[in-house]
Amino acid sequence: MKLNEITANLDIIASSVHSLEVKSKMFKITNENKREFSLDIKCSKPILNDDCKMGKLLMHINVAVLQENQELDPDTFDLVIEGAFSSPAEISDEDFMGLLNINGGAALYSIARAKIEAISSLTYAEGKILLPMVNIIQYYKERNNSDK
Repeated sequence: MKLNEITANLDIIASSVHSLEVKSKMFKITNENKREFSLDIKCSKPILNDDCKMGKLLMHINVAVLQENQELDPDTFDLVIEGAFSSPAEISDEDFMGLLNINGGAALYSIARAKIEAISSLTYAEGKILLPMVNIIQYYKERNNSDK
């Protein structure tokens, strides 16, 4: 299979961290520490710019690492990251939005996962946070169902 024949027609231009807040009191974490996380993605409308369409995603990820004594406040990692994406101008707005939300969302989530992993490994003397893989299509289905 030729990979260039199945590309998504979406390029990532850049990503940047808008904000990062870490509240940590633990020195180390293990697999015994339960973790909770939330994800929210907001998408801009497409903008026609010269010979391409551009769009942005804003992703908010919140991670809580619960202490063994669950009455104590959890450690939290709160990350807001933005990604800018482009596509050829001839792609319809509907197709562009699908690419932006699904492919762009998956790409930006992978970048956010790496940042959380790196930052948490520098935060703790032992252990780090590995966010689970997320099915972005399922994320949007569930979000659309909860909006109804």
